[in-house]
Amino acid sequence: MSKRLLIPLIAVLIAFGVLQLKHKYLDYKPAAIIPPQQISLPDRVEQVSDSVVHIVNETQGWQGSGVAISPNIIMTARHVVEGGDDFIITLPDANEYKAIRAISSKKYDLGFIKLDEPVLKPARLGSIKNCRLGEQVYTVGSPFGKLNFNSVTLGIISGLNRDCDFTDWSGNDYGWHVTFSTDAAGHPGNSGCPIFDMNGRIIGILVGGFSPVLVYCVPVDLVIRDLPLIDAMFAMDNYYLEEVKEQSWNGYGQERE
Repeated sequence: MSKRLLIPLIAVLIAFGVLQLKHKYLDYKPAAIIPPQQISLPDRVEQVSDSVVHIVNETQGWQGSGVAISPNIIMTARHVVEGGDDFIITLPDANEYKAIRAISSKKYDLGFIKLDEPVLKPARLGSIKNCRLGEQVYTVGSPFGKLNFNSVTLGIISGLNRDCDFTDWSGNDYGWHVTFSTDAAGHPGNSGCPIFDMNGRIIGILVGGFSPVLVYCVPVDLVIRDLPLIDAMFAMDNYYLEEVKEQSWNGYGQERE
């Protein structure tokens, strides 16, 4: 075969091969890409809502929210238990339990209630240490009372390392030296409710605020190391603890020098 005929033949074969290849890939349908399984917010809420309770301080006539940290101990805000010796605790299954033992810490503005029966489902404790501004969080509580039991609000961490120590209208000095803030809406009745990260872990307890979307929370980091002591205090039947100690914290459970 002459060189003159060989070159056009090669060109024809190449063109035919390209057309066949193009046709092959036009007909190709890739296998479906399965994304990694993700747990949605409703799934997370379902996982933690059984740990959140409604609290009525019958002695003082007010109410708030709380979260189980052991089968019979509830963590809440100090002012929810303050001055009380008779509490009604409502669980998500609508069962009610009476409690008469509570302790609180003015230093952290946190309170704890103990039930006689181990009927609670403890939530997991997290940490504010690795949280960042803008990170999503959510609350579960009872704004305006039991009518809105276990209502959910979603927001972000809007401030870290806030020093919100102040004296209220009645002269009480609240120990909010280390808090973080969130715009997850909080209303009367949300006091003491847990703030969860998106992994369903408690990172703080709502203790107050200046508006429904500017609420302040005490990091659980500050009390994690005290939980065995808290349990021991209940075992000794100590009723009320109010410890005032001047300390300066960096927001991560470590004392500043």
